[in-house]
Amino acid sequence: MGGIKMHILSRKGLRFGVGAATLFGASLAAITAAQAGAFAVREQSAYFQGMAFAGAAAGDALSSMFWNSAAAAAAPGINSETHISLVVPQSNIEATGGALVSLGFGRDSGDIGDPTAVPASYVNYQLSDRLYFGLATNSQFGFTTKPDNLNFAGTPIATTSEIFSINFNPNLAYKLTPELTVGVGAQIMYASVRLRSSAVDLNGPAAGGAFPGRTDDVDDWAFGATAGVIWQPAPGTSIGVGYRSAIEVTGEGTCTGAGLSNLAAGAPGGCAVPGGVNVSSELTLPDMVTGSIRQRLDDRFTLLGTVEWTNWSRVGEKAEFKNDAGQVVDVFPLGYDDGWFFSAGLEYAWTPDTTLRMGLGYELSPISDDIRNVSLPDNDRVWLSFGASTKLTDNASIDLAYTHLFVKDAPIETVSSGTTLLVAESSGDIDIISASFKYHWGGAEPELEPLK
Repeated sequence: MGGIKMHILSRKGLRFGVGAATLFGASLAAITAAQAGAFAVREQSAYFQGMAFAGAAAGDALSSMFWNSAAAAAAPGINSETHISLVVPQSNIEATGGALVSLGFGRDSGDIGDPTAVPASYVNYQLSDRLYFGLATNSQFGFTTKPDNLNFAGTPIATTSEIFSINFNPNLAYKLTPELTVGVGAQIMYASVRLRSSAVDLNGPAAGGAFPGRTDDVDDWAFGATAGVIWQPAPGTSIGVGYRSAIEVTGEGTCTGAGLSNLAAGAPGGCAVPGGVNVSSELTLPDMVTGSIRQRLDDRFTLLGTVEWTNWSRVGEKAEFKNDAGQVVDVFPLGYDDGWFFSAGLEYAWTPDTTLRMGLGYELSPISDDIRNVSLPDNDRVWLSFGASTKLTDNASIDLAYTHLFVKDAPIETVSSGTTLLVAESSGDIDIISASFKYHWGGAEPELEPLK
């Protein structure tokens, strides 16, 4: 690559390394709460959140890299972005019937989610006039649910359900022409799953009887790919399509105790031996395609839109936990449909240094009424978002965003071996407050001349 400028590497490399290390460390602190369909995490950018993620794959900011690898070329030189979102859910489950209510368990779960901070970071490095390197660090999948009321009728099914992930996504973007950029990347993901249920005695209230409760704890490193293209057919118009591949995860860990999910797996004894048993579980995390457009209307107004499809149907009917002999000892129900997300947004250049934005989105949850459970009582939702950006200096700027999610009430019915264990309904809504800090470290290469 003769076009690489060694003076950039020597003069700017130290600052780039320090910035990347800081952002990397911040992302390692992620504790995620899924606010997209199923257990996906959408809070990857304060900038795009302000428009309900309209235009997210069309470039214009480094954080577009999560949806589109070609956005590694969104800014010349060396740049960094740090994003943080505070997710504040207000949700609960109310049991209305079922065998567990009859046994004396409580009807009200209390709040099932806690306020959660979700960080994301992005850096890029211009290697030549056409070639860019970028690194995105995100948590693409994750959720945690735990009812405040540990005597709630759903706790023998699930007390704590937690998925955590961190995804390192190095990308290369190449400008084929000034109007057309392509990008490819790799996904290097660490994921862990922890599932816990409380004790239940089928002859009476919870007391550590026949089913003292169970815990599954597995983790794994896994790999995938990303790709994308950004086309600017005319001044003020940007169209982007991005792809994130499926990721095959084979978690290994332990299963201890025994619960109702072990009974559903056909292993009523569960893992109730001293020290538990070693287990493994295979799960295919879905691929995702995002298409976006950004259209400048005049000097002040810009219109944006996004359509996103997530291939949740490929995850299968359930995740099985198998012991060393290959026997299924526990299950986690899945059976999801594909997920869809639609949004539209508007930007207004209030002053040369400050931009205001708003957006409206609608998300079709992949979790339908017939498979919803207390671990993940997800449903369709409306996103209403507002945001703003302002320049602090020639090299630094900040983004702020606020979103309210209107989540549709969700019926729950859990049936096992012909017995209706729980009939319930979840309700609630979610507030999200996000901020980002962007910095241009310098080192820009000359831009390509437009074709004539």
